[in-house]
Amino acid sequence: MAELSKDLTREVRMLRVRYFQVVDPLRPELYRYCRHLARNVWDAEDLVQDTLLKAFAKLADVHWNMDNPRAYLFRIATNLWIDRTRKHGESEMPEHFDAPADAPAPLPAETREAIRALALALPPRERAALLLKDVFDFSLEETAAYLQTTTGAVKAALHRAREKLTQSPAGGATRAAQGDESAPEAHLLDQWCAAFNARDMKALTSLMLEDATADVVGMVYEFGREQMENGSLAHTVVEQGNPQAERREFMGEPVIVLWYDVEEGGKTRRVVRDVLRFTQDGASLSSLRYYYFCPETLAEVCELLHLPLVDNGYRFS
Repeated sequence: MAELSKDLTREVRMLRVRYFQVVDPLRPELYRYCRHLARNVWDAEDLVQDTLLKAFAKLADVHWNMDNPRAYLFRIATNLWIDRTRKHGESEMPEHFDAPADAPAPLPAETREAIRALALALPPRERAALLLKDVFDFSLEETAAYLQTTTGAVKAALHRAREKLTQSPAGGATRAAQGDESAPEAHLLDQWCAAFNARDMKALTSLMLEDATADVVGMVYEFGREQMENGSLAHTVVEQGNPQAERREFMGEPVIVLWYDVEEGGKTRRVVRDVLRFTQDGASLSSLRYYYFCPETLAEVCELLHLPLVDNGYRFS
């Protein structure tokens, strides 16, 4: 049984590598779509990761040739997001409409930025219909299939959304992220930074719950202090050069950025290469997430914080 487990794990990892070789070129566009749907950068990255995971898992159930991986990923992302908004009680439009006879033609490219701003203020299905059709150029038939509805309902959703765009070009929507209710207190992260910069592994792990988790998003998941100490923390603190941790405030939430020295043209430059988020339970940290392999998320966070960035791609090279 143990040998079977090793063989199975090895085979799944090999298949996962091959899978990512196909989907990685689609990641930037998938992230942009998820970012337009989600309320903040963190939710967008979660939606991307959930989409990639479900797409990989569902491949065994697909009994036709996967001729359009882009459409496959967008459909899964759309359904995941709509399911998620339903669970959280966001407003929904009715399932079916009679399409108006004078529904306008697709909007020109110069209005797409306004659409993106407006989209976050729309009900879930209107938002997805507008993004799929007018921003990402899917057909009416494709959009209807992804939303599991009719082309008439899609036309009606587009009509309603475009009317709102006409009435309020700026959309009145913002991308302000809301701080997580379980976000840690700043002083706890200051202690974490001090221990990290002192390379004090014992002090680092003592700040975490015994059963804390660590997630190198899209790459590794760890349970408990021991796995973290021998895995992600050891790799980051000991093996990855000499990064320095600094607490910053991002959209009302304390986060940690990791600074690295990079060589460029014979000169050393200080840049950010990772952003860490934590949750707190009682007086200790209960989870840690590294966004090291999330270039789009890192780019948005560093842009808003005005920090220099060198990203690391989607996985180890």
